[in-house]
Amino acid sequence: MNQQEQNFEIDRLAKTLRQVSEQIQISEQSSDNQRDTLQATLRDYWKSGGGNSTDEAQFIETMDRQRALSTHIHYSARHLHKMLKSPYFGRIDFTETDERRPEMIYIGIGSLSDKETGSFLIYDWRAPVASMFYDYGQGAAAYHCPAGTITGVISLKRQFKIVNGQIEYMFDSDLKIDDEILQQLLSKSADDKMHTIVNSIQREQNQIIRDQAHRVLFVEGPAGSGKTSAALHRVAFLLYQDRAGLTSQNVLILSPNHIFGDYISSVLPEIGEENVVQMTFQDYVARSAAEMPVQFEARTTYLEYMLTPNPDPKRVANIRFKSSEFFCQALLRYLDRLASDRVDNYPAITVRGETIFYQDEWRHYYTGSFAMMPPVLRLEKIKTIIQKRLSEVIQRIRQEKIEEIIIAGEEINEKVIKALARIQTRDELRATTDQLEQLTTLDVLNEYKQLFKHNRLLTETGLAIPADWEIIQKQTCAFLQKGLLPYEDIPPFLYFQGILQGFPAKPDIKHVIIDEAQDYTSFQYKILAQLFPNCSWTIVGDPAQAVQPYLMTASFKEASTSIGVENTLLFRLTKSYRSTREIQALCQALLPDAGEVFSVNRSGPLPVIVQVQQSREQTAVIASTIQAMLDQGWRSIGVITKTAAQAMTVYPTIDHTVRPSLVTKEDDEFYRGVVVMPAYLAKGLEFDAVLVVNADDINYSHDQDRHILYTICTRALHRLVLYYTDTPSPFIARLDPALYKNKPDW
Repeated sequence: MNQQEQNFEIDRLAKTLRQVSEQIQISEQSSDNQRDTLQATLRDYWKSGGGNSTDEAQFIETMDRQRALSTHIHYSARHLHKMLKSPYFGRIDFTETDERRPEMIYIGIGSLSDKETGSFLIYDWRAPVASMFYDYGQGAAAYHCPAGTITGVISLKRQFKIVNGQIEYMFDSDLKIDDEILQQLLSKSADDKMHTIVNSIQREQNQIIRDQAHRVLFVEGPAGSGKTSAALHRVAFLLYQDRAGLTSQNVLILSPNHIFGDYISSVLPEIGEENVVQMTFQDYVARSAAEMPVQFEARTTYLEYMLTPNPDPKRVANIRFKSSEFFCQALLRYLDRLASDRVDNYPAITVRGETIFYQDEWRHYYTGSFAMMPPVLRLEKIKTIIQKRLSEVIQRIRQEKIEEIIIAGEEINEKVIKALARIQTRDELRATTDQLEQLTTLDVLNEYKQLFKHNRLLTETGLAIPADWEIIQKQTCAFLQKGLLPYEDIPPFLYFQGILQGFPAKPDIKHVIIDEAQDYTSFQYKILAQLFPNCSWTIVGDPAQAVQPYLMTASFKEASTSIGVENTLLFRLTKSYRSTREIQALCQALLPDAGEVFSVNRSGPLPVIVQVQQSREQTAVIASTIQAMLDQGWRSIGVITKTAAQAMTVYPTIDHTVRPSLVTKEDDEFYRGVVVMPAYLAKGLEFDAVLVVNADDINYSHDQDRHILYTICTRALHRLVLYYTDTPSPFIARLDPALYKNKPDW
């Protein structure tokens, strides 16, 4: 790039910024005018004293329209202010086939057109033409738009870094987003939030973001491969593509916990979109638990127990069974029986020898007229029919009782006579009404108990009895007897309840993102498919980062079956952008059976594995390491333990002059700086430096512990230190000594 081209880009940026400034003034003036109009409309309406219902409806419609316009103008102004700092980050010169001159296409976080000529100064990164910036280098290129496929040639691809309206650097590149930009981004200290990656989207990520051909998109990739970022940018792309049919309120992100939800909350606003609805699966569980007579075991309670060195083998057997495909299929088969055969042996309802509801009518209504309803509602509908018929009989019997009382001459007060007749009728029909109540009441919790109490699950489905069935039976009944629904029972029970009672479906949700999907069971996917029946899906995860020991989570193939959608695509990412090459090498060595992961060629010091003589010394060494990291300029330091109990033990020992934060609950906020937290709450987060506490053979010796240790280590961007006393974890002991050092450089 010669000096003339550099001067051109400087002048072009100045022209663009002038346009942005002018449009900010226009937008803010429009916002002021719109606010004044809104206030005037309100003032005039109240001055006039309101009006009839038609006037009121028109007023509400006018107000809604004006508010919507005011909100749109406000967001436009806010977006323009962001563009004033960095209006674009890329340029391609593209010559369409049969055209002679190339068009200079500048790409940024939003579109901007010249007010006088109407020509585009900047294209939104989500625009069809902008896709070529991510997918092609110089040479033949094409993009798809409503008019069809546009072909041509890219003759120039240029990248910029513009900060506060000034070009810090610019260079020409070819096919991929140049490693120079990635190096600059990755070498920075981690901030307290996840940020947009629009200026460094890689080709494979771009394919994920822009896919519209599949209703369900599965994304599998190693730690740091950009799965979450791609999913969030995919939301922004879908919102951009369908402004009329899709809003932020139609999109749901299912995060692993509220800490992670807080961590990703800045991404969409950075690229000009409102934040979408966020929740965790536990939020749904909490709402369901509020209506139940039993207590639901908290996820953190379950994890704290199961992450102890020697959990009860009986509980382990229970967990494995309740999350297995066998149990899933058994429960589905049992539910089919409830939906079709429950009333087969129900008797006719008779009063004084008169049949008011015949035996075959049970099946007629249950599997015929009301078959589209959940079983609980079907029985309620049938009960209403029987009660209506019974009411006619009741009236006749009451009249008979009244006449009998009058003839007996025991009472002369009319009100007393009628009251006595009602009581006598009720007593005579008590057996019938009690029978009706029993036949038409389906207690979901009791039905679930019976699956285990009387072997009903297996005897009525014809399935073979598993080896641990007696243990599973006894333990389940013991928990329920105490009024506690164990964590492993929650998803199957909620699915069981939903099928019998009906799910609180949310048809207005049109797209769902599931993050950390490797921790979901088949029952959870089945529940979500019922809750959100009209949506498309982006499901991202990494099987290597499973941190729920003994739980039989669903593969993406099983998840696809559970969701019940055929039009799916599995996309595998293989490159990690988070950790240095040295940290990545050690992490990969912890999981030798995992697929190969390629890392960005960013070097750093070797990870450090330190042996300390006793626990008290470990806390002192950790404190000095934290201070050394802070002195080096690293702002984000994760002190990660296996459990929350260990985190609470370590936290008080840290010198509080470094202002550490303790995170042990799923609804805590994400804090920047020094954070002490358990492994299962660190999922999806990243830190400049990670200090792994108690990396010994007590905490990390079983095969399921390997994945937890791997997950912790992959949180580190620049520095990784592991501490142990006595004997290291066998997974560490087997590492090639060339992958780490035993003493830090600080």
